[in-house]
Amino acid sequence: MQYLKKEIRERILNAAVEEFKEHGYADASIRNIANNAEISLGNVYRYFTNKEGLYFAIITPFMENIESALENEFSFEGKSMKEIAELLVDFLVKYSDELIIIRKGNSVHHDQFITYIVGVLSGKIREIMQSTHPEIDNLVSDPVFYEAIAEGFLTSLFKVLRKEDDNETLAHYARELITFYFGHLTDRFYHFDLEA
Repeated sequence: MQYLKKEIRERILNAAVEEFKEHGYADASIRNIANNAEISLGNVYRYFTNKEGLYFAIITPFMENIESALENEFSFEGKSMKEIAELLVDFLVKYSDELIIIRKGNSVHHDQFITYIVGVLSGKIREIMQSTHPEIDNLVSDPVFYEAIAEGFLTSLFKVLRKEDDNETLAHYARELITFYFGHLTDRFYHFDLEA
């Protein structure tokens, strides 16, 4: 009997992932989730008290996975910019569903996640730029420079991550975006005056 309960819970969660991905938090329907999980509406409420509880049951592990990956899987030491870009592409494709659901989540969850990601990402961007261009801190004087790049990149990333695209297409879009944001970094600072 315990196996059946786990199986039902998993069916609810799987149906909820698709519903939140398709409709976002605000427009997601518990009734649709129940129908797609092929269980009664009342049964959904035996496992999850409300839509927010169901959303948290999905989003909490997603956020933990993303946070863990950003903090532990992204070591850029000794890697070329191309290798770093491929690491990032793999990450974005692997977690594309999670990122779409977070993007379409309610504003509180979305804003908290964005604040966290911008903090981590800005640190990673600075790390990349310093490892490939050690003189970068002499060229950049604005303390929020890296945060601005991270926010711009993240906003652009959410624009290109779409639920209907396959992994190969997502990877192509991500590579284009990474090239635009981080390609030919040395050339972008040629006009900076070190004396200024």
